[in-house]
Formats: sequence, structure tokens, C-alpha cells
Amino acid sequence: MFKENMITELFSNRRNIVKLGIDLASVFLGIFLGILVRFEDKFLDNIHSSYYLVYGSAYFIFYLLRKNGLKSWSYTNSLDVLNLTFTNMLALLTSLVYYALFREPYSRTVIIVGALLVLMLQLLWRFCFRLNRSYRLVLGKTKPRMNTLLYGAGDAGVALLRDGLSNPNYPYHITAIIDDDRRKRGTYINGVKVYGDFYDLSDVVKKQSIEMVIVAIPTIKRERIKEIIELTKCCNSVKVKILPSIDNILQDENIANQVRDVSIEDLLGRDEVLVNGANIKEIIEDKVVFVTGGAGSIGSELARQIAKYSPKKLILIDHNENDLYFLELELKRSFKALDLQVEIANIREADKVELLFKKYLPNIIFHAAAHKHVPLMEHNPEEAVKNNIFGTKKVAEMAIKYSAERFVLISTDKAVNPTNIMGATKRACELVVEYMNGKSDTKFMAVRFGNVLGSNGSVIPIFKKLISEGKNLTLTHPHITRYFMTIPEAAQLVIEAGSLGKGGELFILDMGEPVKIIDLANTMIKLSNADIGVEIVGLRPGEKLYEELLYDVGAALKTENNKIFITAIDSMNIDLEGHLEKLAVAVKNPVKDEIKACMKEFVKTYKEVKDEKASN
Repeated sequence: MFKENMITELFSNRRNIVKLGIDLASVFLGIFLGILVRFEDKFLDNIHSSYYLVYGSAYFIFYLLRKNGLKSWSYTNSLDVLNLTFTNMLALLTSLVYYALFREPYSRTVIIVGALLVLMLQLLWRFCFRLNRSYRLVLGKTKPRMNTLLYGAGDAGVALLRDGLSNPNYPYHITAIIDDDRRKRGTYINGVKVYGDFYDLSDVVKKQSIEMVIVAIPTIKRERIKEIIELTKCCNSVKVKILPSIDNILQDENIANQVRDVSIEDLLGRDEVLVNGANIKEIIEDKVVFVTGGAGSIGSELARQIAKYSPKKLILIDHNENDLYFLELELKRSFKALDLQVEIANIREADKVELLFKKYLPNIIFHAAAHKHVPLMEHNPEEAVKNNIFGTKKVAEMAIKYSAERFVLISTDKAVNPTNIMGATKRACELVVEYMNGKSDTKFMAVRFGNVLGSNGSVIPIFKKLISEGKNLTLTHPHITRYFMTIPEAAQLVIEAGSLGKGGELFILDMGEPVKIIDLANTMIKLSNADIGVEIVGLRPGEKLYEELLYDVGAALKTENNKIFITAIDSMNIDLEGHLEKLAVAVKNPVKDEIKACMKEFVKTYKEVKDEKASN
């Protein structure tokens, strides 16, 4: 049956038969030339059919066994060359064993030299097929291509160069390469010269009439990308794009199609936090995990990263059915073995929350569900209180009732000395978590981080929308600054907290340097080549001019991750139940001033900002 399947596969395609015929013809021609080399003018007296029959039969058998006939010659690579070499070596050894066993007279020179010539002829045919395809693609291109400089001659850059030989829609005419490895200077890679390193970039751009620079260095620093953009300002028409790292390149797509524009995240995002995979695996693997707010920016990234650690079951909870549906499709495609459940629910509905806890009995809860938009919550303070405070309290109570192991609250830097109702309610959530810790074996902890690059409703998507509409970017104040981190960085910090926490901790992150929003706006305008400006519209109610640090540097404790710190959640000895009772009454017939007054009694650090002068 096995032989029948091999033969059926081989002869199912006419091209396979042609390739087999060419290879066998190469065998006979190679052996003939081997005899000619050995015996020269007396070769006619030494033509023995056994040379052809023995080597040819052995080659044919191994050709079938190794499925050489199913490999495309037009895409021959180094592995195919090794496979073909190994097939001929097996045929050679089989021939030598045959002559040794049957003691037939033969010439070792004929067999060995003939085998080498056979391999050379077969490789020559494959090279011709590949060359033919490449030249047809190159000569058949009619679309104009941009003069392009490639920065980086490593694996990713070379892969992009090679893509030009097989991609009929290749849009780049790569005329120059630069690379920081000075040993490559003056060499040619796929026919393109390496002119120098980074410091030669501007000169090469001018001399070679470069229209585009593609950065193909996986480990490139963000500061270097900024410098490249600055250097290319000498020619306004020069665009800068970036290629993903070789690990992130999609194998089933043309590499040229994966070259993308430089994003603001490439320039402002910091290196992601490195987490202890062993610690995370210990708390996630074979556990039932809840993620509330699972359809949001942080919740969805939490789901993606949790799925990597083989949870027993992952349950995503959100009231946004549309985003939750598409996230479910994505996770099922990416993690086929994942036991995933999505639940449409609002954490304010006590009965539904308890139903879910009773149904799944989660081990770990990552609580990301919250109202977060500052201006909207200033206008609807009762919604912030009901969702953020009472929603968190209900989920925390169920964690205790159903004996969850860990509860991780996602908090925000706006909880630090809050000046708006959203920040005040998130500070209250931290106090709720501190209050709940110690009431059972459940370990409660909170994670506080800053603005997340590209999250829903954050400044970058808003700026992108305005740029696409050709409108000026609106900025509340020319001196306003914010701390930023990437979505993966934020999600990794939350999971790391879940593994490090022993209960009662507030985890915070070394946020680096704050970013001036006006610089961010001007950079985005430069990247888009848009003919727009920046308008100053004034600070909004509850908005700070400068974000404060997330922690007291002197009091914070270091963890095994040098980017993560711990500080205690100071409850200030408040009457939590008393304040919650007052808030519960206030939100039934909501009056903004009354709710804010209750919040100021509850969260002593809450100082409402009335106008722009007050914020300064």
C-alpha cells in the first residue's frame, strides 16, 4: 500500500513525471561522463550496462522514498540541495555495496566521479528552473518601483531582498544597503552594494536618489528610528518604513507586503517588561481564569497572553458583544487547544456575576472591567461609582465566596492624588481590594499603570482619526505631559503581579520619562506627511497638566523584576462600609455635587480641579 501511494503521488502530476525523467537522464549522462573521464579514448570498450542499472535503480528507489519528485524546482532552497545530495549519497553507497557483495568487476572512479557529476547536473537543472522563474518575474514587472535604501543586512533584510525574486508585485527597487557591521562595507548582497553604516545614511539617500528607507533590524533602538527620521528630513519626499523581526514575519505571506509605516508606538513605546515565565505558568497552567472587561484593550491582551500558559479554562466577561465576538474568533484561531468561554455580562448585575462564579469556580480573577474616560465620568459620576466601585466590590465578594485563589485589580495612575471622579473611583477600588484582603484565603492585589499606547479612547487613536480627516490635532495645553507604556507591557505587568503577589500589594511600574503630548502630536504629523497643525483648546474638567509618579520612590520595594515595584495600599483607617452606604444612597437619585462630596469624604486625596488655573 505504501509503495502504491508513493507511485500514485509521483505520477499524479505530469510535471512530476518530467522532473523524474530529467533526473534519470542526468543519472545516465553523469555515469557516461564518469566512464569518459576514467577511460578517455578507450571508454567505448568499458561501457558496462551495470553501471547505469545499479546506480539508476538505487537512485529511483531513494527518489521515491524521500519524495524528491514532489518538491518544486522553482523554489529550490538549501534544504532541497541537502536532500538531493543525501539521495545521491545513498545511491552511491548502495552501488558500492552491490559490487562488493556480488564481486562484479567495476571501477570505483567511475562510480564516485559519476555520482558527483550526476549531482552537479541535477542541481544545474534546478538552478535553471529557479533562474527562469526569477527572471520572468523581474522582466515581467511593469509597475514603477521606488528607489529604496535597506537599513540592515541581517536575516530580515536578506529575506526582503530575496522576496524581490519571487514576488511579482514587489514594489521596491532596492539600490543601496547600509548596515552597522562595518565589515560588510563594500560587499554586495544579492547584487546590491552595502555603502556604509548609519552615519552614511543621509549621503547615500542624496547620491542614490532614495525615495524610501526600510528599517530591517529587529533589535533597533527606538532612539535610532527617531534619528533616521530626522536624517531623512533633508529630502521631504523620503518615506521611512519598518520590517517586522524575522520571528514575527508571517511565513505564508510575501515579506514585502509586511513592510509597514513607522508608528508612534515604535517611537514612544519602551521595551516590554520581561516576566518570569515559570512563575506565571505555575499560577495559570491548568487553572480556571476569569478576565472581566475581556473585550477591552487591556482585557483582550491579557487573554492573549494568558492563553499561552495553557489554562484549564479561560472565561472572558464583557457587555461589549461585538468586540468580544471577534476576540473569540481570534483566540480560537491562534490557540486551537484553548478551552475558551465568552460570557456577555455586566459586573453591576449581582445575580449574573454570582451565576458565573458558581458555574465556573474560577481560580484567578483579572478584574479589568471599568469606566475609564475622564470627561464622560465627570458628566456621569454615578455611573463611575456604580461600575467601578460597586462592580469591583461585587466581583471581589464572589471571589471570596467561591474560594478563588487570587484577585488582581487593574488600576490607573489617575488614582494617585485624583483630580477627577474616574481617578477617585479607581482609588476607591484599591481601597476595596485592601479591605477584602485578609477576609479569606483569597489573595487580593492591585496593579497601577499609566497611559497605554493605542488603547481604545486614548490620545493616539484620536490623533490618528483627526489626521485621516485632514483636521488639526487638538491639544488641551502646550505643556501637558503623560507617561506611556505599550499594551503588551501593561498586560505582562498585570500577569506578573498575579504571580508575585502574596496579598495586599499595590504593584507599580518604573514608567521611565514622561512624554510631552505636543511633541507626540508633532511627531505624528511628520510621520503622516499631513499638512495640518496643532490647536490648543484648554484643559478639560478634572484633567491634570502633569501626571504624578505612580509611587513613592523612597518607600517602594523592589521585586525580582527590576521594572516592577511594590507599595502598600494604605487604607487610611477609613470606614469603608459607611462610605459605601452613603454612596449607594447618593447614586439612587444622582446629583453630581452630592456624589462628589461623598467621594471626597471617602478618598481623602481627591482634590477636584475646577479650571485650568487651578491645575497649574
